[in-house]
Amino acid sequence: MRRGLMAWDPAEVPASALADRLARLRAELAREGVDVFVAYTNIARGGSVWWLTGFTPYWNEGLLYAPAQGEMVFATALSKRVAEWISSVMPAGEVTTTPRPSAFIGEHIARDGAKRIGVLELDDFPAGHAQAILAASPGVELVDVTQAFARVRGEADAVERLLLTKADALAQAACGAVDVASLHARDFIAPAESVARLGGAEECFTLVACDLSASGAFVRTDSMGPLGDTYAARVSLAYKGAWTRHVRSFARDAGVQQSFDAAHAVLMDFAQQPGEALGAAVLRAFASSGEVVNWVAEQPRGSYPLAPVANMAQSAAGLSTAAPFVLDVELKIQGRRWIGARMIGL
Repeated sequence: MRRGLMAWDPAEVPASALADRLARLRAELAREGVDVFVAYTNIARGGSVWWLTGFTPYWNEGLLYAPAQGEMVFATALSKRVAEWISSVMPAGEVTTTPRPSAFIGEHIARDGAKRIGVLELDDFPAGHAQAILAASPGVELVDVTQAFARVRGEADAVERLLLTKADALAQAACGAVDVASLHARDFIAPAESVARLGGAEECFTLVACDLSASGAFVRTDSMGPLGDTYAARVSLAYKGAWTRHVRSFARDAGVQQSFDAAHAVLMDFAQQPGEALGAAVLRAFASSGEVVNWVAEQPRGSYPLAPVANMAQSAAGLSTAAPFVLDVELKIQGRRWIGARMIGL
């Protein structure tokens, strides 16, 4: 369950911006010969619904239905008592609470006479929901529109950039607030959570890599133990639905910390040169800091607020140059693991 503030501020997220996003999506789907759009959402996969409605779904699952004309409908299995509140923080679309969201959407499809139903991430669309839609609207065809959605979603508008700028500043402040004098990971990371929540983050995950000499894995509070000689803090947070991440590495030894700080400064100044590939830019920028062990770029992708779109192994694809991205980098500095991350391209 999300524990932070969820509220709609029309100055930060104008309804006109959401209307423009929907119009661009409808135009793209029309070119694909698709009649309506359907997206599945749950606690981890709320990115597409947020982008279109301004509301981040939480806890339970639901479906967003966007017809060719008229209001979008968000059908969720949450209880009726929260419907009025959802409407107050969801500036675009109508909300309906129902124990059977897919059947409800299927009935809408049948009434609208739609035939080709564009489904976001069709391969990951729950089979039960697909069957209910087909049962309620016989004769329709479900088609995958993931790439069509990605083409529209790949451009960050001014509203999203403003939210990401605020989110990233908050994530940096949270990482900078950690208690470096602490010997235990929980005490070390606790101030970061406080800064993020008081700063307006509606969701925040504060994790720690307790001993970088042993592992670069980040663990939750319930798994945290004593800090090693080198360790790292990771803050992933959402501000009004816009997600970012910041990672910073620390060392007990002052000399090692100086090298870690120098690498972090490179990360903070990172920028690609005109025409330069991202991988080449990472190798160039960090050449004087240490050996590049790995890097990953993440952006909003489909229903996920952050997903890999490029990496060192060349096993991820889909990076959009028209939108900011989170860059995660791992270096080996004087034989020691260093990890850093920040939002690039704001």
